[in-house]
Amino acid sequence: MDREELVFSWCWKRPLTGRALGEQRNIETKIKSLNGLNDGECKWLFKPSGKDVFSSKLIASIIDDLLLESNPSEPETLRNNLLPKKLGIFVWRAMKNRLPTRVELVKRGIKIESSLCPLCGSENETVEHTLLACSHASSIWEGIFKWWDANARYILEAYNIFRGSSLMESPNHSTNHSSKIWQAIEWVTGYFSWKNRNTKVFTNDNWATPKIINEIQTKSFEWITNRSNFGRIEWHQWLLHPNNLNFRDPG
Repeated sequence: MDREELVFSWCWKRPLTGRALGEQRNIETKIKSLNGLNDGECKWLFKPSGKDVFSSKLIASIIDDLLLESNPSEPETLRNNLLPKKLGIFVWRAMKNRLPTRVELVKRGIKIESSLCPLCGSENETVEHTLLACSHASSIWEGIFKWWDANARYILEAYNIFRGSSLMESPNHSTNHSSKIWQAIEWVTGYFSWKNRNTKVFTNDNWATPKIINEIQTKSFEWITNRSNFGRIEWHQWLLHPNNLNFRDPG
C-alpha cells in the first residue's frame, strides 16, 4: 500500500479544533513520510511506558516533573477534616504551583495574550500574587482578619498561609482555639479568592469583596459545624464573635 493511501483512525473523546487539529494533521504528514512504514515488522512503541498504548496521563506527569516546582519533603496530600476534600486538593495544588495561573500556563508553552493578573493587571499572575498579594485578594484577607478581630502580619507565601503559620495577633485569641479552625478559615479564603479569579477570567466579572467575605463566612460555618464535634454553634455568634467561641480540638 502506498504511504499516501494510509488512513488514520483517531478515537478522541471530542472532536479536535484549532491548534490541536493543526497538530494532528502535522503529525499525520510526518508519519506518512517515515521509511519502512508499511513493513510488516514495524511496530509503534510508546517509549515512556514501554508499551504500545499511548497514555496522556503519563505525558502530563512527565510535563509536570519537568516544568513544575516541587519539594520532595512535602506530603503528596493535605487534609483538614473540617473541610471537604476538594479544599485539600486545592491547597495542595497551590503549594505545588499547580494552579493554572497565567505564569504557569506560559511555562507549559500555552500561548496567551498576557501573563498579567486578570484582576489587577499590574503584576504577573503567580499563585502568591493571585491568592495573597493582588489588591483584590489582600482586601479579602484584611476583611477576614478584621472579622476575627486579629492584627495579622502574614507572610506572602502560599506555603505559610495554608500551613496555618501566618502570624496572627489578637487580644482575644483563646487558648482553646484549635489550629485546625484557623487553618480551615485560611483554606476557605484562598479557595474563594481563586473562585473570584476564575469568575473574572471566564465571565469577565468579579465579585465585590463584601460578597466574597460573606461567602467565606457562610461556607466555613456550614463545613466546620457539619464536620466537627464542637456542639451547637449559633450563626450570629460565628458571624460577630468567632474569636470568642469555645472551640474544642476535633482530633
